[in-house]
Amino acid sequence: MRSSFHGRLLAGVAAIAMLTTPVLAASAAAQTAPYDSERGVYSYARDLKAVAPTVVKVIVLGQKQAEGERTASREQQGEDPFRGQATSAQAGSQGQAPQGAPQPIGSGSGVIIDAARGEILSNNHVVEKGTAFKVQLYDGRVVDAEVVGRDPQTDIALLRIKATGLRAIEVGDSGRIEVGDLAFAIGYPFGFDQTLTMGVISGLGRTGIGDGLQDFIQTDAAVNSGNSGGALIDSRGRLIGINTAIWSKSGDNSGIAFAVPINMAMAVADQLRRNGSVKRGRIGVTVGPVTVEAAGSGSTRGALVAEVSPDSPAARAGLKSGDIITSADGRAIEGPGNLTAILGVLEPGKTVALGYRRGGQTGTAQVTVEAPRPVQVTRPTTGGAGLAALGATFRDVNAGDKVPEQLRGAVVATVQPGSAAARSGLAVGDIVVGVNGEQVQSAAELARAFQNVASGAILFVARGNSLIQLKLER
Repeated sequence: MRSSFHGRLLAGVAAIAMLTTPVLAASAAAQTAPYDSERGVYSYARDLKAVAPTVVKVIVLGQKQAEGERTASREQQGEDPFRGQATSAQAGSQGQAPQGAPQPIGSGSGVIIDAARGEILSNNHVVEKGTAFKVQLYDGRVVDAEVVGRDPQTDIALLRIKATGLRAIEVGDSGRIEVGDLAFAIGYPFGFDQTLTMGVISGLGRTGIGDGLQDFIQTDAAVNSGNSGGALIDSRGRLIGINTAIWSKSGDNSGIAFAVPINMAMAVADQLRRNGSVKRGRIGVTVGPVTVEAAGSGSTRGALVAEVSPDSPAARAGLKSGDIITSADGRAIEGPGNLTAILGVLEPGKTVALGYRRGGQTGTAQVTVEAPRPVQVTRPTTGGAGLAALGATFRDVNAGDKVPEQLRGAVVATVQPGSAAARSGLAVGDIVVGVNGEQVQSAAELARAFQNVASGAILFVARGNSLIQLKLER
């Protein structure tokens, strides 16, 4: 009876496969879901077993908050529909720690990308509040870890451990994935042991989610608190993304999760390995969405060049205001966020091929990224309570800044890597217009506002066409 049922089940599965793939050739028709003939089940277990040892738990140590502060933090997170994972996954205490010693304050996930170097990719938001770190390997060993570098703009961090018997994951190519591909998320949600979930690639090039450089892979594979920094892999076990955030009103999985594409993450990791931080350049263009008027009879996909700075790399390459950038190094550009993310991980000296549309004609411009130009900055310093302690410099808005005429504030001129300003997410070009609800209209007013700030502050920042809030902790 059982054998007969099993036969009918297999026949039914085969019939469904034939109905859903009517145009497959005979040779391709045999390539169905992997079948384990020994156990008589369809399973990806054999292909994914090699991946499990490459995904680790990252344990974050630091000073625990007071209970009241911790409760408030959770309530604030609950109100935010866009949530990273690390701040909501609390690691359990390993016994009674000495007073004042770092204790577990959270946990996330990580992926071993280089066994010889002991290098692990994770998220910036997993490690940013820690003072010390440990990594729990798949075989149960717990080893010390150090942060090689981290990049708030892409939410990527590179860690290093010293351990024997490590296995690195096979790195894939996120430029070749497509919507509808199978995807698996591996990590340590809610502090549980390693967990595997399955879904599909739901979307590519997602932007407009939170802050920073965004070019996310969207998936419906279940991702929850603690999955941050873990692996998003394809059906062959190759790493295609680093799980970073979820979109949820409840704070838990609702079928929409986002991962940093592995091509972007590996480019950032390379700079973190060599420099300890990410060095970004400029090409001298201001871009925005393609309007219907600008598109004419063409597509509104791409990035509309609003301005080209004189004697900039873009100007020297022949780009002009009104051009619509449609590709970067052969990759289609859906919107300005995609282009900004691609350019945002290129070091000065790198050359990128930008495809563009001008009128009814198409062309390609070879643009070489150059180092940011120095600007005249205001450097107010008033000791530990002033701006110098933030690790950033500011200047007044000037006539050359392409901002609304009525906008006044303090323009961020430089941000020192690893500083309080960098940890808050403040970026060069941001315009600080308020501190703790107090309006500021110049760099001098910002300096005066900070004379009354003893510890943290809420900065109101104009970035592009948005007004955002950044929490600054000193």
